[in-house]
Amino acid sequence: MKTRLLNHLPTFSKPILRLSRVTGPALVMGSAPNFRLPEGHDADWALVTVNASQLLAETFGLPVPDVALIRRGILVGAGEQDCYKRDLLKGRQAKHLIIPVWTDVEDKLKAGCRTFNYRYDTLQGLTKWQLANIVWRLSGKYHVSRRWHRKISTGVFAIMLARFAGFAPVVVSGFSLSQAGHGYDTRNAFRYHADEDAALLRLVVRRGEPIYAEDRDFAAETGLPWWQGQMP
Repeated sequence: MKTRLLNHLPTFSKPILRLSRVTGPALVMGSAPNFRLPEGHDADWALVTVNASQLLAETFGLPVPDVALIRRGILVGAGEQDCYKRDLLKGRQAKHLIIPVWTDVEDKLKAGCRTFNYRYDTLQGLTKWQLANIVWRLSGKYHVSRRWHRKISTGVFAIMLARFAGFAPVVVSGFSLSQAGHGYDTRNAFRYHADEDAALLRLVVRRGEPIYAEDRDFAAETGLPWWQGQMP
């Protein structure tokens, strides 16, 4: 099954993102406590946030995210973590909101956002096949897994999506494969998906994509080049 689908991926339609801006540098902001603004960052950079990392963005005086990726569970889940993050994000907004992976109609996606008054200019749900297509185009890897622990994180998919959209360079900060916790609370949350995330990012590195790590430790963990302000 995997081999047959992999052979067909080049024939799948390229996913179309409803973004108004897809050029210039982008900062992809994770939630790890090691977040710092990259060298050379200014108001011309696009901002891509992941789940509740936009709370951290606010503490740095950053604007409304150009792109916010929020996992499906935060919109419709009943678990403690889902409810907690829904409360954190209540009343916030993004220019473009993306939900990977959304399997239902868009009206239900809009209804989920209304439950915590999350606002947006444009909204888009991606299917698991669109996610797989984006990841494959950046890494050459077919990635659809029914097993939860083998999925990539929303954060690493945000990195893939920022580059797929056309931003360059893409600089990531607030990411770690070894450091637990979030920069916006003291819960010391466990960091899942580390092995899958690391393997995927190493594939992307080998393909020479202009993706950089602001943090020296994350660069060492993933093989991403360390960002030192090297604009083209």
